[in-house]
Amino acid sequence: MQFDAKTFVSVRNPGARMADVGGILIVSSFLLLGILKVLRVPRINSLYGFCLTVAGIIIVFIGRRMAKGNMFTVGLSDTGLMVGEEGIRVGEDYYPLDQITDLGFWIEGYDGMMGPQFKGYRSFRSSGRLSGADNKIHFRVGGKRHLYQFYLQNDVDMRQLGSMFRIYYSRGVPFRECNRGGTTFLFQQVRSKKEFEEMKRREGYA
Repeated sequence: MQFDAKTFVSVRNPGARMADVGGILIVSSFLLLGILKVLRVPRINSLYGFCLTVAGIIIVFIGRRMAKGNMFTVGLSDTGLMVGEEGIRVGEDYYPLDQITDLGFWIEGYDGMMGPQFKGYRSFRSSGRLSGADNKIHFRVGGKRHLYQFYLQNDVDMRQLGSMFRIYYSRGVPFRECNRGGTTFLFQQVRSKKEFEEMKRREGYA
């Protein structure tokens, strides 16, 4: 049993970078306006926060126009990722599980999947459906940290990865899975360590 996927590499996309900067300016302006309101700063100074918001919106608009709708700063590579029962392979490099420490998976979802809505979180890139690109694996071998971003094409890919997680849980392989909302168990959001252990027991892994 194994899970296979393609990894990503960074690509130049000035428009997407500019849109990100604009998004940061917008968030910063909201924070500034909130602080000014709490401090009861004269209204004339609040104009700076408003101008910062307008500038951020303009920069996001220009960036998106430059990017022509392509907001990705990564592209698929020819390097494959294989997560297996005995180890992990990335391209020609193979890492046995008994040499791996700090293994973790950041799994947002597959291409076209409706993304979860987390309280207080808004994406300036997402329209509600995921791209399948925001998935990562990281681990250490001999003290060196490895981090790879990989593509989940569809629900079949995600189920295969879930099957590997089940194998790891059943064998007691130390690893962590999470997403933007925090810790997960078989892709389900977990609110506490106690709930995580209860979910493991229900599945027979504890």
